[in-house]
Amino acid sequence: MVLLTAAIVTAVVAAGGVLIVAAVEAELLEDADDVAIVRADEVAELVATGSAPTRLPTTEVEAVVQVVSGGQLVAATSNVAEARAFDLPAQDPGTTQVMSVDVLPIDDTGPFRVVAHGMLAPEGPVTIFVAVPVDDIVETLAAATRVGAVGLAVLVLVLCALMWWLIGRTLAPVDEIRVRADRITGRRLDARVPEPAQLDEIGRLARTVNAMLARLESSAEHQRRFVADAAHELRSPVASLRTQLETAAETSRYASDSLVPDLLHETLRMQVVIEQLLLLARADNDTLRRAWAVVDLDETVDTVVSGLPAARKVGISVRGVHPVQVEGDRDLLELVVRNLIGNAVRHARRQVEVGLAAEEGVAVLRVDDDGSGVPDERRDEVFRRFSRLDTSRARDDGGVGLGLAIVTSILDAHGGSVAVDRAPAGGARFCVRLPLATPVTAAVGSGDELLRATGASR
Repeated sequence: MVLLTAAIVTAVVAAGGVLIVAAVEAELLEDADDVAIVRADEVAELVATGSAPTRLPTTEVEAVVQVVSGGQLVAATSNVAEARAFDLPAQDPGTTQVMSVDVLPIDDTGPFRVVAHGMLAPEGPVTIFVAVPVDDIVETLAAATRVGAVGLAVLVLVLCALMWWLIGRTLAPVDEIRVRADRITGRRLDARVPEPAQLDEIGRLARTVNAMLARLESSAEHQRRFVADAAHELRSPVASLRTQLETAAETSRYASDSLVPDLLHETLRMQVVIEQLLLLARADNDTLRRAWAVVDLDETVDTVVSGLPAARKVGISVRGVHPVQVEGDRDLLELVVRNLIGNAVRHARRQVEVGLAAEEGVAVLRVDDDGSGVPDERRDEVFRRFSRLDTSRARDDGGVGLGLAIVTSILDAHGGSVAVDRAPAGGARFCVRLPLATPVTAAVGSGDELLRATGASR
C-alpha cells in the first residue's frame, strides 16, 4: 500500500514538474521572442528610411542583428560585422518568422531564438535577422530540472517514511486486537481486546469483537452451568439407586416391601430428567419434532386439567377459558400447558385460575396462583435451566427446575413468548402469547377433524 501510494504521488508530482518546466520555458522563450521582434522593428525603421548604417548600433539587450539581401550582408551590429551572412531562409517583404537555431557563424554559443523579418528597402528586398541567445534559459531550466528531480526523490522518500509511520500508527490498534484475540482461549473467554477511544472503524471493530466475546462467554458459561446442574440432578437418583441396591444385596431377602417402589420412583425421576434434557438439547439444535397442525388450545387446557390427580388440595378454575385456535405441535403445546399449570399447582395455596382468550391477534394464556409469587429481581431467573426459587421445596415436589425452561424453548420454536408478573391474588401470573391460526389454516384443520370424526377419507 505504501509503495503504491508512493508510485502514484511520484507520477503526479513528476507530471506536475514537467508541466511547470514546460510552462516556464515557454514563457521565457516568448520573452526572448518579444525582445527580438522589438529590435527587428527598430532596425526596420532605419532600413525603410535609407538611413541604416553599415554597422548598426547595439543595445543593452544581448542580441545580434544582420540585414541580408540576396545572400550578401548589407548591415550588422558590431558583434557580427565580421561574420558571414546567416545561412537562413530569406523572408518575403511583409512576412516574419520566429525560429530556434542551435548554431550561428558567430563566437557566441547557441542556441538562439531568431526573428526573420522581410521588407522592401530602397535598394530592394532585404531580410532582417535578429538572434537572441537563450543558452542561459536552457541552462537554468536544466538546473531546475536536476534540482526538481533530486527534490522529488527526497520528497518521495520522506513521504514513504511518513506514510509508513502513519499507517503503522493507525494499524497498531488492529495488531493489538489481533494479538489479544490470538491469546483468548476456550478457558479464558473473559479476556477482551482493547477498545480505542476514537469512534472510527477500528473502534467499532474492537467493540464488535468484545460484544462477540461477551456472547461467547455467556454461552460457554451457560453450557458449563447446564452440564454441572444436569450432573448434579442425575447424581441424586443414581446415588439413591446405588444405596438401595447395596442395601438389598446385604439383606437376607431380595427386597423389602418398599424397595421396589422406591427404586421405581428414583428410576422414573431420572428418566424424566433425561427426557427433559434431551428435549432442551433438541430445542438448542433446532431439531424439535414438530407435527404442525391447528390446535384447539382450550381443549388442550381441559385435557391437562382433567388429567391432574383428583386428590389435590388446590382448586383449578377454568371459567376464563374461551375457544382459541393456534398453529403448532399438539404434544409440545400440551407440554407447555401442563408445565405451567403443574408449576402453579405446586406453588399455590388454595386456588389456580386459568384464562385463555384472543387479544389483538394473538392467543393469550394466563395461569395465576395465590402463592408467594416471584420477586421482581428474579423474574428472568425462573426461566433458566435448573432454576428453583425454593430448592428444598422443589426437590420435595419432584421438580428439577427445567419445566419453565422447556416452556420457553417450545414457545420460541412456535414464535411465542412467556412472561411472569404478579397475579391479582398476590401470587405469580404466567402469561403466554402465541400467534393465532390463520382463517384458511383453521378451516382446513376443522375439515380434517371432521373427516377423522366421520371416518371419511380423501
